Amino acid sequence: MRTIFTRDRPGTADQAVVEAFAEAICALDDSIPNGTYVDMCQNLPVCDPRKIDVPILILRGEYDGIAAFDDLVEFFRLLPNNDKQFIVIPGAAHSGLHGKNFRTNLHVMLSYWSQPDPVYLG
Repeated sequence: MRTIFTRDRPGTADQAVVEAFAEAICALDDSIPNGTYVDMCQNLPVCDPRKIDVPILILRGEYDGIAAFDDLVEFFRLLPNNDKQFIVIPGAAHSGLHGKNFRTNLHVMLSYWSQPDPVYLG
């Protein structure tokens, strides 16, 4: 469980968070399926972006070792709804909401969800 926070870039997550997360997860079970890692590394994307026709915000940590920048840009390009944003979070890895810069993620999400509706759509 600890490697979730250290595989991309050690130091992006507070060690106390890493330990608390690992302790809580390991208290729930004694094994972890590896299928999600196989999907993340070999079978991305797991859904067709052309079928996602809703507003969307994609956040990617600067040091994300799973979601490659070019792969995400291509996924983003294929999304049919023009109400979309792609943001790279500096100093973050894959688990941005558990990292030291989690407030940046929260700020970006709040900004996206609270932005005014467009006045003109053409």
